Amino acid sequence: MKYMAIVALALMTPVALLAAPKNSANVQFSETITVNGIQVPPGDYRVEWQGTGTSVEATILKAGKVLASSPATLVIEKTSLNGACETQKGVNNSHILQAIDWSGRSLRFDQGNASPTNKGS
Repeated sequence: MKYMAIVALALMTPVALLAAPKNSANVQFSETITVNGIQVPPGDYRVEWQGTGTSVEATILKAGKVLASSPATLVIEKTSLNGACETQKGVNNSHILQAIDWSGRSLRFDQGNASPTNKGS
């Protein structure tokens, strides 16, 4: 009986891991964006975030390599947008990343207080 309980727990562990919240998502930037002072060229990227609660550290990765990171706020909300980016005009016509919206959650980057001017990268 004791061994059956151990086997049952071992079998349930992978299911529990699959049900855990996902702390990463894919995004495509159609233009060069700035994250925490770092310019990230157009392309496909992986965004990962770590932290407890809504305050997280977001990291932009390409092929497993960290390109930029920034403090961010994780917002759980339903939206029809999936991978949409909100940017703000910066100096020299740069595009400062303000948020990325996926269906079910958004990351709001803590890079300034101006309102976003572009949606849908």
